[in-house]
Amino acid sequence: MKVSFLINNIYGIGGTNRTVINLAEALSARHEVEIVSVFRRAAAPKFEISPQVTVRALVDLRAGSGADRGAAGLDEPTGVVPRQEEFYAQYSKLSDERVIGHLKKTDADVVVGTRPSLNLFVARFTRDGALRVAQEHMTHLAIPPAVREEMARVYPRLDAVTTVTDADARSFMEHTPIAGVPVVGIPNSVPQPVVTPSDGSRKVVVSAGRMHHIKRYDLLIRAFARIADDFPDWQLRIYGDGNEAAKLRALVTELGLAGRALLMGGFSPIESEWAKGSIAAVTSSAESFGMTLVEAMRCGLPVVSTDCPVGPREILRDGEDGILVPNGDTEAVAAALHRLMADDALRRAMGTAALRNSARYDPGVVADRYTELFESAAERRAAAAPKYRRPSAKALGRGPGSDAPPATVRTAVVHTVADDAGWLRFTADGPDDGKHRWNLQLRQNPTGGRRLPDMPLRTTRRPLPSGGTRYTAALTPSALEELGDGRWRVMMVSAKGEAVHMKAGIRDTRALMAARARLLASPAGTPVVWNLPYAQQGGKLMLRTVHRAQHVECTAVDVTDDAISVRGVLCAERAVLPGARFVLVRRGHHRAEISVPAHATDERTFHAEVPLRQVVDDRLERWEDWDWWLQPSPADRRRVRVCHLFEDFPDVKGAYAYPAVPVADELSRFVVVHPSRPVRVRPYCSASGAMAMNVVDR
Repeated sequence: MKVSFLINNIYGIGGTNRTVINLAEALSARHEVEIVSVFRRAAAPKFEISPQVTVRALVDLRAGSGADRGAAGLDEPTGVVPRQEEFYAQYSKLSDERVIGHLKKTDADVVVGTRPSLNLFVARFTRDGALRVAQEHMTHLAIPPAVREEMARVYPRLDAVTTVTDADARSFMEHTPIAGVPVVGIPNSVPQPVVTPSDGSRKVVVSAGRMHHIKRYDLLIRAFARIADDFPDWQLRIYGDGNEAAKLRALVTELGLAGRALLMGGFSPIESEWAKGSIAAVTSSAESFGMTLVEAMRCGLPVVSTDCPVGPREILRDGEDGILVPNGDTEAVAAALHRLMADDALRRAMGTAALRNSARYDPGVVADRYTELFESAAERRAAAAPKYRRPSAKALGRGPGSDAPPATVRTAVVHTVADDAGWLRFTADGPDDGKHRWNLQLRQNPTGGRRLPDMPLRTTRRPLPSGGTRYTAALTPSALEELGDGRWRVMMVSAKGEAVHMKAGIRDTRALMAARARLLASPAGTPVVWNLPYAQQGGKLMLRTVHRAQHVECTAVDVTDDAISVRGVLCAERAVLPGARFVLVRRGHHRAEISVPAHATDERTFHAEVPLRQVVDDRLERWEDWDWWLQPSPADRRRVRVCHLFEDFPDVKGAYAYPAVPVADELSRFVVVHPSRPVRVRPYCSASGAMAMNVVDR
């Protein structure tokens, strides 16, 4: 049969997009599947979609090239979507016409709507020969009453309704009963991750999701703060973007968790970051399902979750693969985290159970439930309408779309795995190689001067059962001497010279966590090397390489109400000698230097106090930046830049956001130029990894 999903905007991001793609790819093993997006606002979908699944849009609103920008009816209100519906403002008379026209002419055997507004279209306008199915991804009572009233009026034309939990199916039937239409709870699906599961050894608590007040990250941060002193070697990492980030960063500062609770920003694909953790935490006040719980479990993590309505209690088996705690209870979250952080054996046992139990959310399993739903709906329709022609049950007999090779190399992704010995391994699945003879290659992204020669990587090709080709290559530690210190694009280059900057897939860099710890515990006297794969803003795969004869790694910046102290490790043949200096250099036209003692802890490590009073008194501008350097020997004026580079993730600047120290300005020698006011001194890590601080009175 042919299955058609109607979705708001498949070109964006979001949980609904992700789960619809998972289901569509799984169904494509047996059925012809398409995803019809009402709107198109980007050149390509943010999530990868198998070529076995057809994707098309009805209204093209791409900036600069959208064929429907300014089209007639675009500025007239919709006549179908209720005003109270969340996406009401996106719809118009034009979108009404396009959606209705599509549904009346579709050749699909099953049409699946994916949100209340679209389900209303599906119920009212889909041609009689097709089955009509409504997916409800929202918690039912979160849908505005006026929209539920319209659903009660129109939904009797549907053949089935699905919710993502059994609890929400019961809520639907209680509050919006639809006579004769079955309402079935079928969970979202989560594929088996590409990465190997967590082994529970890394002392990291991971949470992920949009930065929204409903996720209650403030509760999680406060809970972690209560136990942080008991576990000084543990870290909390929160992944996601949103309008709550600034408030949460302020809370981290207020609770003294800078460097311990890290706001990591958005990250995709997220599987590699789950696998770096040993515990997952979900503290939402409400969840329609709980995709992040399943994602974490599929990576082998036990989950501490609030028992919020309605998803977590159906996903977790309390005490077996995770711990459920009362909703909104900070103390309970702290106690559950403490229990798992303190007990290695319990943590690993629960992680093993999570991995086992989460297999029930595999897309293939969920797709089978949908196929049964469609077939049952067809039986009911045939019994009620003798002229209805049931769709063919003959399966296409191919693998799921997730196994299908990309149509072109340009749509392929490259997965990377780093180990703790400096190796980096690349894997990409592409179309049949044929005569193209594609090879992986590194191309420098120069910041100035001449570009270094490209570095071809010895590429191995292996045919895949699906008909594609798997490309593999490795970058050795010795190659870093040739690559030097810089940034490189990861390319695929054909025998004919066609070059493609590849999309980033999984970047599994968890081994770098152990590599950092080992390097800082025993700093090498030989050149320091480091390589880190990352995705640039557009999603293309990049490589940051470090090759330095000497390097100072900042290991800690401690900020109190009136002081800033720095700790670091010297990686060089030299040693930190008595009389070593911590040097601050002011940038710009008013270049100046201030130095203070760098106290050697041993021959490689040091600590220093930042001279706050002096940098404030000596300022000549309202905003000044001071770079940090180490002069290891009083007899040798050669200095080494203080940096923070050795991490398993690229955005050190964003993750390690330090608070500012206010310093009164009454004693400034330049008080006439700069009126007396508090001056704030804030340390930071630059985008390049160099440590510095700014002094500002704005």
